[in-house]
Amino acid sequence: MSAIIDIIVPVFGTVAVGWALGRWLLTADGLRGLTQVAFYSLFPALLFRSMAKVRLEALELDIIVVFFGTGLLLYLLLMPLGRALGMKLGDQAVFGLSGTFSNGVGIGIPFITYAFGEAGLVPLLMIISVNSLIMLTLCSFLLEIGSGGGGGRLLAKLGGAALMMMKHPVIPSIFAGLAWAELTSLIPGLGMPVVIDKVLQALALAAPPCGLIMAGASLAHVGLKEHWQPAAVAAAVKLAVMPLMVWAVGRYLFTLDPLWLTVATLNAALPAGANVYLVAQLYRTGVGLATNAVVISTGASVFTLSVVLLLLGVQTR
Repeated sequence: MSAIIDIIVPVFGTVAVGWALGRWLLTADGLRGLTQVAFYSLFPALLFRSMAKVRLEALELDIIVVFFGTGLLLYLLLMPLGRALGMKLGDQAVFGLSGTFSNGVGIGIPFITYAFGEAGLVPLLMIISVNSLIMLTLCSFLLEIGSGGGGGRLLAKLGGAALMMMKHPVIPSIFAGLAWAELTSLIPGLGMPVVIDKVLQALALAAPPCGLIMAGASLAHVGLKEHWQPAAVAAAVKLAVMPLMVWAVGRYLFTLDPLWLTVATLNAALPAGANVYLVAQLYRTGVGLATNAVVISTGASVFTLSVVLLLLGVQTR
């Protein structure tokens, strides 16, 4: 129960504050500004400082195989399910992403930080960097096919989607931190100037609560839309099926380090990320489905994450 009190209550309590701000005070333009501040200054500072303390040899690449392999398999299983429900290819792509793509930044980073501190951020950021790049690019590729893109235009769009993800401030910050860690290990005496590190530390400390407020405010502006039935199915897969699969594969096929396995499982149990409906809006495909999947999974995750924490035996005291 201590994990629920120490993690679930502050995380979703802050989300609730964000929802209230978004509902009564924060306009759409204000939310857009908050998002820009968070993604272009606060989160990059946190990600850079976290990964700047990690050496490449300490990274376990098995976690990428476990999480991405499981997510891709589940995505490919959701596609024919979507087709059986009468969806076109583009809607199937959004349906698959809704059931597999976690809110790893806005909710995941503060959630894991509150649970395990910076030690838990290392495996989480490895998952975020690779999974975001591949899954969002794959979904964009399928949406292009579904919209009738052909030939060179299709390849150009795929390349553009991959380039867009690499330009996203989250991913370069992770790799920059790793590069700095390697550089400081090769050059004796090289280190971050204290004044600059204090600035980065101040920004990093603001990232988790700001991310949660941003997630809550986003929900207030999104609201429920049509197509809630398939969205509920995607939410159930995201919150129950995916974490179970990730845990089973990580425990029995790859025998991940216990902390890394716990972080991977909790990340899999997070609600669908905002990028799901952002991609849907970009292509004007499956917007209602994606929106409802984010709203339903975020609301239900208050309970499902509590159950996962108890089953994993996470203790904070």
